Amino acid sequence: MNIVILIPIILPFLFAIIGTKVLFKGEKIRNFYIITGVIINLISVIGILLIDGGMELHLLKINPFIDIYFRIDKLGILFALLASILWIFTTFYSLVYMDHEGNQERFFTFFILTLGVTIGIAFSGNLFTLYIFYELLTLATFPLVIHAGSKEALYSGRKYLIYSFGGATLALLGMILLFSMSNNLSFVEHGVLGISHIDNPNLLRIVYMVMFLGFGVKAAIVPFHSWLPAAMVAPTPVSSLLHAVAVVKSGIFALVRVCYFIFGSEVIKQINGNEYISILVFLTILLGSLLALHQDNLKKRLAYSTVSQLGYIVLGIILLNEDALVGGLLHLVNHAVIKITLFFCVGAIYFMTHKKNIDEIKGIGKQMPVTMWCFGIASISLIGIPPANGFVSKWYLALGGLSENKIIFPIILLVSAFLTAGYLLPIVVTAFFHKEEKKDFKNLDPPPKMLIPIVLLTGIVIFLGLFPNVILHYIQSIVRNIV
Repeated sequence: MNIVILIPIILPFLFAIIGTKVLFKGEKIRNFYIITGVIINLISVIGILLIDGGMELHLLKINPFIDIYFRIDKLGILFALLASILWIFTTFYSLVYMDHEGNQERFFTFFILTLGVTIGIAFSGNLFTLYIFYELLTLATFPLVIHAGSKEALYSGRKYLIYSFGGATLALLGMILLFSMSNNLSFVEHGVLGISHIDNPNLLRIVYMVMFLGFGVKAAIVPFHSWLPAAMVAPTPVSSLLHAVAVVKSGIFALVRVCYFIFGSEVIKQINGNEYISILVFLTILLGSLLALHQDNLKKRLAYSTVSQLGYIVLGIILLNEDALVGGLLHLVNHAVIKITLFFCVGAIYFMTHKKNIDEIKGIGKQMPVTMWCFGIASISLIGIPPANGFVSKWYLALGGLSENKIIFPIILLVSAFLTAGYLLPIVVTAFFHKEEKKDFKNLDPPPKMLIPIVLLTGIVIFLGLFPNVILHYIQSIVRNIV
């Protein structure tokens, strides 16, 4: 019975393989096939959760280290559902957007393949299995990053591979060292390491930092962040997935697993594991925002924004208390929905007008009113102005900082909020309050298949701000069991 846990992981692989060989014979067939694939995958995820939320499966066990093991828990459910739902929105958006990018068959093959890999990360039951899918994620997304085939795209792709494989090598080194101490890499609430394992706190601290930095590369922690803005050369749907859920959130997810299911919060406190990591987190939050201020290109501004916002989530992880982790996981969800909305809006601007820079979109709010209103609402949410959903997660992060009796944490969050306003609001002001260069009031909002996902996602952003308890209570139930 437990074999059904593999269905949402294997299905996208099958859809990708069959699609390449058989069904990509026409646009209508392809579109129906891709939409059917992602919807069936979401249904299979929900079905597994309804059958039994705690199933597990050892697929292949050669020894205690090489053990491909899947297990479903609440954290995995949260990540799998987030990925599956946002994938459906991205699919509808991509069906129109990719018309002017070309090579749709190749794009959608790797696009749906990446979904299966991401669900594999969510359902991994130990660090070895997560690592396998973590590496597969790099390989599956690489063709998406270099989709354009230009010199810039190939350069960005190489950079992406170097950073990703470099981080993965660090993570593997940490795993081997950790296994030599604990002989166990399974995900266990409060960690597999007990206080009894702290014979050599200095060595354990080094192992922790090596693993944190290794998995932190995909989470774009400074100074390992530069691959992310470079990857903006990819088509907008790819950027949306990179920044909202697939890659960077997989990095975040891996960090949560390492901190709370491998080491455990008590062990990390005992070895002062986050003493140096916190400096990098502060730099990530502030440097990401400051670099975003200097970008005229819309996608690059959002890319550096992602670096900063990921710093918020990592801050929630390393503070090692309930309020902070609630804020971090809540921001993982909120940021995913907000950022995918912002990227969809920027992609719609490029799709309809071929404009990429802020100084080119003067007065575009009158030509693309729905798109830019959605962008404005999502911007306010990311800044954290109440009652937007971004405010709720940042409130819990601030509470987590105060719980540690360190006023510096809320201050950094506040400064970053002002910087976020500094790089997002000028886009809205330019779009709505600057006189357009041409007196052409023709409506340029994108076609319904692109516009409806943008509007629905904006509605979710508003809903999560007004009714945060829908997700908040579930996240609190996760945190109570692991902190």
